[in-house]
Amino acid sequence: MRRAAVCFVLATCLLGGCTASSSGGPEESSRPGVRESTPVVTPGGDALRTPRTYDESCARQPQICATPRPGAVPSALWRDLRFPAVTGRCPVTNGATLASGLPFGGTAVGEGPVRAVVGGDAWDGVLRLGPQRVEGWHGAKTLWFADPAYTGPVLLRGRRLDAPGDVAFGEGPHTLAVQIPAGRGVNVVDGYRHWPGATWVREPGCHGLQADGTTFSVAVVVDARLPG
Repeated sequence: MRRAAVCFVLATCLLGGCTASSSGGPEESSRPGVRESTPVVTPGGDALRTPRTYDESCARQPQICATPRPGAVPSALWRDLRFPAVTGRCPVTNGATLASGLPFGGTAVGEGPVRAVVGGDAWDGVLRLGPQRVEGWHGAKTLWFADPAYTGPVLLRGRRLDAPGDVAFGEGPHTLAVQIPAGRGVNVVDGYRHWPGATWVREPGCHGLQADGTTFSVAVVVDARLPG
């Protein structure tokens, strides 16, 4: 994956504490994610869902599961979504270029066992969305990966921060959350589990993404814009 065009703010929350970057304002929380399926009908008539189980998630995200997986992420992973409050400009900060020697390259976002890599041609501080809508959404290529030392489950979620709005995930806008089971998945290189796809938003704006694991939460804020 090539170098990204995106600007982020990072807040890494570990069990027992949470720290936010100095560029952000006071933090705000939302209630924990809804655990039952919640249909959201797109203009094309398809329904997005917050998956209740690994199987529901894998059915719409085949890049994360090779075979059916029983169960669901532990309830402890459904933590509050925690992002800086947006009172003016989107409170973003830079990602960091990945060190050489990893099985993928680009700009990594987040600090912790699970991080995101966002594709693009230049680093100018903006997450560039595709100009064409897909079922009412604009997308930007995103790859999430886990450090080899972390083999546990992962829950991915997000929302818009400067206005009402959802965030969807997948090769297309397939789900409003992703439940990733523990253990080896479809894409593993040198011990790094990784999950390619895209981040999907209804409109440009300030959006938060959060990855939760058994002992951590990693949250970032992205300023998503159309090209031009």
